[in-house]
Amino acid sequence: MMKSKRYIVFIFSLFTVGLLAQEWNVIDTENLLTKKEKIAIERALQYQSDFFNRLFSEKMVNSSDIKFVVAKNLAEYIHLQLKYEYSQINSSGFFSSKDSTVVVFKDKNKNANIFLRTCYHELSHAFLYIHVGNNYIPPAWLIEGLATYHEQMTYDKKNITHRVNSYYVARVKTLIDLKDINLAEFVNWEYQKFSRESFTQEGYGYAIGYCMVLFMMQQCEDKAFTVFRNLVNEYSTVEVFDKYYSGGFSQFEKDFIAHFGK
Repeated sequence: MMKSKRYIVFIFSLFTVGLLAQEWNVIDTENLLTKKEKIAIERALQYQSDFFNRLFSEKMVNSSDIKFVVAKNLAEYIHLQLKYEYSQINSSGFFSSKDSTVVVFKDKNKNANIFLRTCYHELSHAFLYIHVGNNYIPPAWLIEGLATYHEQMTYDKKNITHRVNSYYVARVKTLIDLKDINLAEFVNWEYQKFSRESFTQEGYGYAIGYCMVLFMMQQCEDKAFTVFRNLVNEYSTVEVFDKYYSGGFSQFEKDFIAHFGK
């Protein structure tokens, strides 16, 4: 009887992996992905699909809704950047909303973990965009904060966990110590300013956005999801926090600074 149960579990596991493989719309012409990387990305796809379907339950998005392209070399990656009109320099991955495509360059000279983190980051952009569409663009801090949060996920054989980005946490602590952080102003930054300030100030926007998402998720996931969900409506970040965070945005800012400034 015990052997029979184990056999059923084994068959179910194979069936589940088979479903993931069928749903994953991947273009890897040179077979650059290792077995371990394929499994990790498949698990990331499932995890993020569940995450964003929970966040926006009125619309279900499947892994097959996203095309995942692995560029075989730098020349192909640059060609795809031009094709999809993506102009960000020094990148190794991007998401194009034209046909819901994630493109990632697997540089053999870089650590495999960096490649996987890039995959997770861009998949977050893809799922968020497909759910939200062109109706309203969420604030920049939330777009990149969620992507950086998902970038830090780890997928081992049994568990899915979040590995805290100690560099960004330390960066925010330094900004707080220097009194070089004003959340009420920061949350209103448009994407261009967010990108400019981040690339000229050692990831400034990414660090704060990530820590805001991290803090909310660590406090209470349900409340975090309520805030995130309402930020895709036509409300400002301050108004949403005033409505859904106990004590409003001013209290959130105090709690955030107290938490990361200690």
